[in-house]
Amino acid sequence: MPEWERGAMASDVNPAATDDSTVAGTIAGLLATARWFGGKAAGVDRVRLYDRVPLPDSGGAELLLVDVHAAGRSAAERYVVVRRGPDGDARDDAAALARWLAAAIEQPTTLPGRAGRFVVHATSGAASGAAGRDGHARAAAPPDDGIVPLGGDASNSSFLVPTAEAGLCVKVLRRCRAGIQPEVEVGEFLARESSWRETPRLRGWLEYVEDRPPPAAAVSTAVATVHDFTPGCTTAWDQLSRLLAAGGSGAVAIDPLLPIVARIGGATARMHGALASRPTVAAFAPRPAGAAARRSLAAAMAGHAIEVFARVEREGARQPAAVARRLRALLAARARLVGRFERLETIPATAPDIRVHGDYHLGQVLVGDADDRVLVIDFEGEPGRPLEERRAAWSAAKDVAGMCRSFDYLLRQAAKAGGPAYDAAAVARLEGCFLDAYRAAAAGGGWWPATDAEAAGLLEAFRLDKAIYELAYELDNRPDWIDVPLAAVEQAAASGDAAAVE
Repeated sequence: MPEWERGAMASDVNPAATDDSTVAGTIAGLLATARWFGGKAAGVDRVRLYDRVPLPDSGGAELLLVDVHAAGRSAAERYVVVRRGPDGDARDDAAALARWLAAAIEQPTTLPGRAGRFVVHATSGAASGAAGRDGHARAAAPPDDGIVPLGGDASNSSFLVPTAEAGLCVKVLRRCRAGIQPEVEVGEFLARESSWRETPRLRGWLEYVEDRPPPAAAVSTAVATVHDFTPGCTTAWDQLSRLLAAGGSGAVAIDPLLPIVARIGGATARMHGALASRPTVAAFAPRPAGAAARRSLAAAMAGHAIEVFARVEREGARQPAAVARRLRALLAARARLVGRFERLETIPATAPDIRVHGDYHLGQVLVGDADDRVLVIDFEGEPGRPLEERRAAWSAAKDVAGMCRSFDYLLRQAAKAGGPAYDAAAVARLEGCFLDAYRAAAAGGGWWPATDAEAAGLLEAFRLDKAIYELAYELDNRPDWIDVPLAAVEQAAASGDAAAVE
């Protein structure tokens, strides 16, 4: 039976409220089935409430920051939970936070907590006060039952909050990491410094600030973001999945997918052009990618792979027997796979590193249901990476390889769901269509490699790095999906060529 610790400054809680230890215990039970909790594979050892504050006008909901110690891991991870209900009922109700924040963003405010404060910020240059984006008065936020969850398969929780206009998308960043949040930083940059509009505009965000005694600086953590909602769009993953399913269980029908994939390729290049367009903004200035940078990249990828394989060794036995056997076999090839990244050191660099999306795949792109719109969303980067990595400059090949990996995911998952059988040649056609459109739109931009050899070498390394990352991600979050990246890494190990990771 786990021992649930009481949070810091628990004596400051209203004595009429449920005590911290009771709430922490019920939250521990909730985490076992929460999609956004990243430690399900390891299990929960203990939970500690760090801070809690009532949400105004929410019918009794509380905003909580909880520190979770997963079994076998030394460091705690901090998560956002919105608790509603008496007597320790930890029913998570993030929609209550979305409702409150959508209204609060018009008149930024602060909620004092026990160990810090929750601060609402409006994006620089965004409309504020009672007027909406077009000067129209914004209606009060609707009741909770008017809020629509967006997607049920993510590391965060997103909601459509209807307004007098099209609405707002509120995303609760479930896992909290102190520091500059890339989604906020990139959102502000694109709103202020760029004319690129193939992304919903960031309207504001909620930040948790811990004040420290001087000379220590305050520590801030982004808790939630607010973006414009764009109606009439679906994720590219959903739309392409429907097109695949419409073809039945026979041969893969790729032709209906190609126009959408080509539009995504062009939008991706324009996104990179925007992110590389302001060399005078320090955080977004392109960085030379010489020999030293390539050695550093190779070492980082190798270190990441070693870390993931160590986790596979620790936790793989908890998987079903058939998957556990495959993971053990894969571990026998780990040294050979790690060694692949050394090839990066021999590739001459012609293109700089730039700020990138960082977690680019078909679920991060919206496409119009009845038009040619393409909108890129979710600039927070890969949730399993440290913030400093997510804010770093990388080769644009990181995003391009991520999308190529997503085509492989799409066809493998379609086959698992009873659709057309997996076809490596069909994946190659999707990749080729995407890359052709990307290169055409990127021509002359300066951020894409000038030689085919450099582009191919970078894509090879980033594909393998992404597949290994996916292996760890699915192990922690979606064990039912682990076969998808596992099959790709197995194929790379068997072929002796990292380019075989599709």
